[in-house]
Amino acid sequence: MNSAKRKIFYTISAIAAAVSLGQFLNIYPLLPSSPSDEVSVKESKKIPKKNIGYLTCSSLSERMKDFLKNHYIYRNFDKDLATRTFDTFFKLLDPGKLYFIQDDIDEFKKQESELLTNISSIDCRFINGEKGVYERYKKRINEATIASNNILKEKLDFTIDEYIETDRKKIDWAKNSKELMDRWKKTIKFIILNMKDTDDVEKIRKRLMRRYEMIKKDVDSRSGDDINSLFLNAFALSLDPHSSYLTPVDNAQFQFDFSLKLVGIGATLRSIDGYTVIDAIVPGGAAAKDGRIKKNDKITAVDAGDGAGMQDVIEMDLNKVVQLIRGKEGTIVKLAILRKEADGKMNRIIIALKRAVVQLKDYQAKSDTIILENKKIGVINLPNFYIDYKECQDSPLTCRSSSNDMAREIKKLKSQKVDGILIDLRRNGGGDLSETQKIVGLFIKDPVVTQVEDREKQVRAIESDNKDALYTGPLAILVSKYSASASEILSGAVQDYGRGLIVGDSRTFGKGTVQTIFDVPGSNGRSSDGAIHVTIAKFFRPSGKSNQEKGILSDIVIPDIIDATDIGENEYDYALPYTTIKPSRDFKPERDLKEYIPKLQKLSSDRIEKSADFKKIIEAINKARNDKNTLVSLKESEKSELRKNSAKIAANKKESTKDGEKKANEKSNSFKKDIDLNPINEEEEEIDFSGKVIRKNDVVLKEAVNILLDSSKIIDFNSKQ
Repeated sequence: MNSAKRKIFYTISAIAAAVSLGQFLNIYPLLPSSPSDEVSVKESKKIPKKNIGYLTCSSLSERMKDFLKNHYIYRNFDKDLATRTFDTFFKLLDPGKLYFIQDDIDEFKKQESELLTNISSIDCRFINGEKGVYERYKKRINEATIASNNILKEKLDFTIDEYIETDRKKIDWAKNSKELMDRWKKTIKFIILNMKDTDDVEKIRKRLMRRYEMIKKDVDSRSGDDINSLFLNAFALSLDPHSSYLTPVDNAQFQFDFSLKLVGIGATLRSIDGYTVIDAIVPGGAAAKDGRIKKNDKITAVDAGDGAGMQDVIEMDLNKVVQLIRGKEGTIVKLAILRKEADGKMNRIIIALKRAVVQLKDYQAKSDTIILENKKIGVINLPNFYIDYKECQDSPLTCRSSSNDMAREIKKLKSQKVDGILIDLRRNGGGDLSETQKIVGLFIKDPVVTQVEDREKQVRAIESDNKDALYTGPLAILVSKYSASASEILSGAVQDYGRGLIVGDSRTFGKGTVQTIFDVPGSNGRSSDGAIHVTIAKFFRPSGKSNQEKGILSDIVIPDIIDATDIGENEYDYALPYTTIKPSRDFKPERDLKEYIPKLQKLSSDRIEKSADFKKIIEAINKARNDKNTLVSLKESEKSELRKNSAKIAANKKESTKDGEKKANEKSNSFKKDIDLNPINEEEEEIDFSGKVIRKNDVVLKEAVNILLDSSKIIDFNSKQ
């Protein structure tokens, strides 16, 4: 499955997948099939099966029109959309810019302006005609296969002081074949260096030769359906980053991944410019418990543990990478990781993980307390806005859901007489809208949760069913750039109503759009011809502000290395713009906190200036912001030094686990860094990643608690305007 098809946002059931398809959780109502759809499916079984594809040129045209009938903004084919589709189609075919040259792009550019109009008129020669893009692509693939094999037969020199650019957005199409071959040679050297730690070079060469032959075979064997679906995804992604098309097979896989458990490493993946990238670490999964993998790590090779050794996955279809990583519970998978460190350097590491089952219970809201200045503060970690739909249909008040679990934790903290509650949403990518409504109502009496504007610019206010707030005391929400979608709805409502403070990174992710899925009725004996996933609306805060692109701006910023990373909706191609609407007529803020924020900021900044931990974090942030270098050295000497350092660390770990430590023998890695929360902390210690709410060296959370304590002293949360 290509990267476009993988840009699908899930409700909580999909997050339970050990390796899922999505990026961040999205809010969308899953529409049931209409009666007419059900009839057409039943009747189709009576039709003799024919060798007719599910996405012919004619149905491709219809699916494009389906997107335009439902999309929030776009109504018609226009030149801007044609340009976007043209560019995206080539990016999906050749994300690493390793096949096409500039002359190819220039030649096909002549057809760009009439591209969508022609396809609408059932003319698909641009896509897969004899002189179309895909035939040229096959030709370039064949040339690259021959060239790569010749390069692999050469004696490659790893002593040359040369670099490869790992950010594909920074490179243009190769001007000619000579420049393209130079790019291929560097790419192959880069791949060999990534795999050299675990395999003999000769084995790597042979494996790469087979790999490139397999790519050629795969490209040559793709059906018209496959090619047309690739183009349809290019069109969908040109509307906005969250619209896409699912083939019948992908749609079935999508439904399968809504199961409550899968076996894998516990991370969501996405494909960016030919790289498989860690998009999120799933709480309770193998990666979270191990602690070494980070969001935005690039997976360059995978050893599935099947005896085939390390397989290069650069430019590999994301679905195939997922299948390599998934496997039997308890087995080992090895990942070659490329990571940009806090100091700006690109580092290569090998990480071995034991595959494990991730279940819904690993995602539930959990709480703990922390004592500061003789005050007890409750901390609730909410990993996502989840719900067990089947269970909640039968027992809505007792089923496993984020709102039920949050209510339980709030009652527990109230019984402990806490002086305030902090909600940690730093890793929360969103989830179910109905759950968001209920959770907002736990803290705000009879609130407008959000406003939804559809394609006709009709605005509907969404209110909470909870008319009486369960907790009315001091409140703060800790966010990061990873906090998205439903997290932003909760944070935005709390900020708009003056109910509490938003602290953490300078802003949240910035996803303010709503998607839905429409199943395409099957034809020619198929139960389904796939599905379209389309952006149908925008959501807005009770005040009328938007979360789109800008996200929620924190009232008080706490320095964190995450804030220095280029993460957010505004990093995507064709993200919808920031807009505003009128405040909801039922929106009445509880209080205005603006007058208190300067004093709270001053108290926080004074503590941070005196903190040795924050001094290190700020230094790391400054380095990361000043060093945007994405070049990786291809010199063997630098790689050897990394191997020496890795060996030294491994030796130290082995020494530290002596003296018969029973627990250490039961774990593959007993001593780990808390790399997620304090990446520049050099002290290694044993950490339990399986559900800890408060971690020992989490200085960001501790400062958030301090801010909450300050606010409880100067703000009367019991009084309202």
